[in-house]
Amino acid sequence: MLSPEMRTRLRQIGSNLQVARKKRKISVKQAAEKMGTSLSSVRRMELGDPAVRIETYLAALEVYQLDHTLHFAAPEDDRIGLALEKQRLPQRIRSRKEKRLDF
Repeated sequence: MLSPEMRTRLRQIGSNLQVARKKRKISVKQAAEKMGTSLSSVRRMELGDPAVRIETYLAALEVYQLDHTLHFAAPEDDRIGLALEKQRLPQRIRSRKEKRLDF
């Protein structure tokens, strides 16, 4: 189940995709054909319906040539992961002593 915040974000993504489609003067029917999905899936995607498959969103990004903007869950953007990684760094690093072999 999605939180209210995530539902809002999904609706915003759908709205953004609808604007992109309209700017390109592509009808819902044309978008559905190019994306390989149904008209209802495109309409539901543009409304931010969480039941729409992620493949539909990805297809829309590709059709509207927005796939270069997809920067989703990139490790360098993971603030919590980076903070946890930093906490695990050692406080100090000891140099290794070279072993001398006396013969």
